[in-house]
Amino acid sequence: MTILTDHIIEQLIQAEAGVHYDEPPPPGLYPFIFLDRNSPILLSAPHGCRTFRDRGDEKWHEEDEYTAGMAFLLSELCNTSVIATIWRTDDSDPNDTKENEKNGSPYKQALRDLKAQGEIRWVIDLHGAGVNSSRMAETQRVDLGTGKVGSSLPVDNLTTLRQYIEKYIGVGTTDRKDQEGWTASTKGRSITAFAHQTLGLHSVQIEMKPCVRIARRRTDASMYGKALAAGGCPYSAPGHLILAMMQALVDFIEYLKAGEE
Repeated sequence: MTILTDHIIEQLIQAEAGVHYDEPPPPGLYPFIFLDRNSPILLSAPHGCRTFRDRGDEKWHEEDEYTAGMAFLLSELCNTSVIATIWRTDDSDPNDTKENEKNGSPYKQALRDLKAQGEIRWVIDLHGAGVNSSRMAETQRVDLGTGKVGSSLPVDNLTTLRQYIEKYIGVGTTDRKDQEGWTASTKGRSITAFAHQTLGLHSVQIEMKPCVRIARRRTDASMYGKALAAGGCPYSAPGHLILAMMQALVDFIEYLKAGEE
């Protein structure tokens, strides 16, 4: 069993330092990178940087701070595969653009290629939620999207994930303000829905408020220059909550890997 220490905060800051929130990738490169570690578990962070959404009144989706850093650090700690956006995506939104819609979704196509190699069975998709998220209860810190009827993740796995999160962060921290909450269920759209409905993988979308993921807000973050009331300005989450979130995810990953042995 892997036990994390306070050193994980600085490691997370270092991992996030390699993420380029509002810079395009160098010519000829994708805005995301993936590492195949021959693991049954794939960590994903499609919104690690700004992505072009162009849906309704939302032209761009701002970066979900520290989700890419968390994905890379957890992948290293737990020896899992990982795919994460580390440069601005100018032609699509990996979590919103369908695989063959408009310009297509290279991120989803890469996920399909990884699955075709036969190792991946679980996708843990990391996302950020705003401090004032209308979808989440005021006391809620983490939301778990598994489809409208919870079909993308087996019930016992979802129960275990909730238990780990609430063990370390606090009882009720995953309790929704309504039954439906965030379902991540539109066919072919979210990574969770695509992984489950199209690729036949178990998957879960984990939405985290700033208090459990943002170790130290960078000056180039979209939220840095926004009003405090909107969750902006310089910000560092309580270290014990980041440690708790990371430990819960490590425990869940090790639980899944143990079930594969």
